Parts: sequence; C-alpha cells; structure tokens
Amino acid sequence: MAGDWLGANSFYPGAPDALKHLLATGEAFIVTTKQARFTAALLRDTAGVPFPDDRIFSQTVSGEPKSKVLLSLAAAHPGSTGLHFVEDKLATLEACAADPALADWKLYLVDWGYNTASERARARGRADGRIRVIGMAEFAGLAGEGT
Repeated sequence: MAGDWLGANSFYPGAPDALKHLLATGEAFIVTTKQARFTAALLRDTAGVPFPDDRIFSQTVSGEPKSKVLLSLAAAHPGSTGLHFVEDKLATLEACAADPALADWKLYLVDWGYNTASERARARGRADGRIRVIGMAEFAGLAGEGT
C-alpha cells in the first residue's frame, strides 16, 4: 500500500535538484502535514534526495501548526540569517504573516501545488508585502542554484 502511495506522488520539475543543492550547501528543514516516514520515502525513493530524518517535522506527529515549528527552528538556531519558509498553502502563510514572532522569516507562496490563481493574486495584492509568490526558477534561486 505504501508503494502505491509513493508511486502516485511526483515532484515538480526542478524541485529535487533544488533540494539536493540546499542539502549540500546549507541547512534545510521540511515542515509537512504528511507523516515524516512517508515524506522521507518520497524524497529518497521518488526524487533521489536523501533528506535526513531529523530535519523532517511532521504535523501529524507533533500536532503543532507550522508557525510553531518555525519558532522552534529559529530558537534552535540562534543567529541564523536567511530564514525562508516556502509553502503552497496561502492560509498557512497568512497565519505566519500575522504572527509578530515570525517577522524575521521571509514567506513565499509557490505558484504550484495546493493554491489557486485567485489565492496567488491575493498574496501578491497584500498591502504588507509579507508573502512573495515565486515560481520554480525563484525557488531554485533561493536554494542557491541560480536561476
């Protein structure tokens, strides 16, 4: 059954290479609503990305919202620069943008995944500019791969 689930999932073109580059050049973490073991298997077996298990945080295990996990990560890595949170759900990013404790985080809505054109337009139209909409090229740039 797990094999069927893995087979039904795929990565957006360019995402695995960007993740590999992130792992090779810096610290990266995944905060997901999936179970960590499935996320690790997806990354390893489908994308060829051996993402360390201790860098995958699953909400199904912790029950904490992603915003709390981001706060914990920042606290565990004091002095970190370049705190970036890339997400495909606008509601999650809006909750993060509303939390003053996450003011140091740069927030990005990808233009693929679980969002719509109207949500992307809403993110672009925010008066505070806290959420930036990016495509795969910009994501690869954030990962340090260039554009």
